[in-house]
Amino acid sequence: MEIGEKKAEVTETLHIPALRKKWQILALQIAATASLLLLLKRMNELYGPCSEQFIIDNNEETWCPSYEHTRGLMWLDNANGLMIPDFLLGVGQTGTMSMIGPLALCVFATFAIERYWSSSQELQNRVKQVSGALFGAWVILPFLFAWIFSTFRNGLHFPWNSNDSMNHIEHLFHPLGLVMELVFLGIVFAPVLIGLIGIWGLSKRSITWVVGYYIIVIAFHAVLTFEPIVSEVDVGLRALPTQIGEGTLYGGLVSPLASSLLGIAILMLLFMESGTAVIGHMEYAASLPEESKRDPEYIRQFNNVVNSHLIQLVVVVSLVAITTAMALAFDDLMISIVGILEGTQWTGQVKESLELQMTYGKVISAGLFIIAVAGLRFIVPWQTVSGYVESGIAKLRSD
Repeated sequence: MEIGEKKAEVTETLHIPALRKKWQILALQIAATASLLLLLKRMNELYGPCSEQFIIDNNEETWCPSYEHTRGLMWLDNANGLMIPDFLLGVGQTGTMSMIGPLALCVFATFAIERYWSSSQELQNRVKQVSGALFGAWVILPFLFAWIFSTFRNGLHFPWNSNDSMNHIEHLFHPLGLVMELVFLGIVFAPVLIGLIGIWGLSKRSITWVVGYYIIVIAFHAVLTFEPIVSEVDVGLRALPTQIGEGTLYGGLVSPLASSLLGIAILMLLFMESGTAVIGHMEYAASLPEESKRDPEYIRQFNNVVNSHLIQLVVVVSLVAITTAMALAFDDLMISIVGILEGTQWTGQVKESLELQMTYGKVISAGLFIIAVAGLRFIVPWQTVSGYVESGIAKLRSD
């Protein structure tokens, strides 16, 4: 038994190809990928629909700048037709099924981009040259063939003409149709593609870009659905309710709207933390001297650090979710405490007030909760408490 363990310990190294196969690294990458896909689904459900009034004034297929890709593609299909097949774009599908084709494209593009980055510089230059030549031929050749053929048929003429049979300029702009399809597709699926490249291609910049992109989308949606803006320019986006609602989920802790927003925030946190953790551990291993990458002691320490990080990731994300939910329900908690102590009708009237149910009321409540928790650091020795928790986890693991 000991001989087998020593043999396994010697064969295990801290080289990047070997680390990519470790179950801890794969678990972090799979967690980041799953959170990215769930984040796409939740963003599409919350920010994808157009407003009901916009649909009444137009129809279900009319485009509005919501976070949903099929509306723009259907509008483009009605105008000029589509070059990419519908089953790859998700056109004609609804819900999750409309994302299957674009996600398959993202996976294929991620694999192709990673293979491109790992290839030699000479091959990369050759791929660029061939791609540029093919695109240029696609733009120029149909235009030249149509012009030359029309010249033999109608005589020498300029390629722009009021007569449709002698107007060939449109052939130069035909590839723009593909570009427009990729733009409508990329508005929703660009963060998925970049996120997959960041997770599996080990790019920390790509991961932070994805989080920033989603934050910008949420911010723009909030601005474009702000009531003074909507009264001037209504682009058809569905505004989130101004009243965050009463807590009915998880024992009355959060409301359905707060749960949706909290879910998006937690998925962002999980995606960023698990994705950057993989890159951080890889960078540490790559910085070690060559002889240390085979040292059993370094390997054991690396495994301990990664295992501890997995546990801390679950604990930290859970604590963030619980404390955020408590912050949103802090006003109800304070009023309930006062009601228990006083027992007057005033507490019930205040609890049912519109101001406390509005979003800005919850923001003020969360701010008060943060101030209260920040004040506790001067009373409760959090470092000592966390030390006891970590020592207890270490004992459980050793047993």
